[in-house]
Amino acid sequence: MDKREYHEINRYQDNLFPVEIYRVNENGIFPFGRGIQDFHWHDELQFTLAIHGSLTLQADARQYTLNEGDAAFINSGIIHAVTKLSAGGQYASLNFPYKMLSFFSGSRMEKEYVLPYVTGGCLPVVILRSEMAAQNSVIEILREINTLWEHPLSVQDKYRISIRITALWHTFLRNLPDENISTCSISLVHRQRLQLMLSCIYERYPEDIGLADISGSANISAGECCRIFREHLQTTPYQFLTEYRIRKSAEMLSGSLTISEIAGLCGYNQTSNYIAKFKSIMGCTPAQYRKHYE
Repeated sequence: MDKREYHEINRYQDNLFPVEIYRVNENGIFPFGRGIQDFHWHDELQFTLAIHGSLTLQADARQYTLNEGDAAFINSGIIHAVTKLSAGGQYASLNFPYKMLSFFSGSRMEKEYVLPYVTGGCLPVVILRSEMAAQNSVIEILREINTLWEHPLSVQDKYRISIRITALWHTFLRNLPDENISTCSISLVHRQRLQLMLSCIYERYPEDIGLADISGSANISAGECCRIFREHLQTTPYQFLTEYRIRKSAEMLSGSLTISEIAGLCGYNQTSNYIAKFKSIMGCTPAQYRKHYE
């Protein structure tokens, strides 16, 4: 199975400095990446900061609300997406590989201060609240890195950011409550199966696919497929497929394709059925949506 549509591969501006900050608001994401409502995972560690407004984060089968100034840590391989963003909301996600924290492969720091926390599923998601002094000390470092990123980066800036990322991790672990170190809420087997099924949807959504295709991509029964979607994404495979098709079609409405052409490209043989589904999810017809964003 080709996972390129779901397993996000970060494209760094400088491959010798594998760090990126994605800024997201109602109008989109910069640089290009997975935006609002796009479930995905990546190999990098992530710290997300709510800069303006509030957002709802769904990660590893749970939902979290981040208010302005709050932040979240999302571990490597965790399925996640921001599902809601308040009017005028904005957030920034800092992504970097754990090797940035290790100094060198096989180091004492890596063995004792990095790998125990980024492998084994013990620390999937941690929410950091700005009103908590210990947690805010982590958020302040995250703010500093985000501020540095607002300007073109010199070699000196990149070195300084690398130092601050290490300080971020040290401060994060030093202030980590014991209750956050627990068994991952979604088993590794379930996560792998969900990754396969969502990869199938992301890759084959234009086709006439059904429950058997989705469950078959993970070699499980239809019933097990539905149970995993229900428990970990709070939806059904069909509803997830439908909403993904509609979101993809909304992106196409900014172009010159006709509504009928877009319907066909998003898996709908009948334009009337597509329009009805679009309206039920988006609250307006495709034509109204296109006119609003012209």
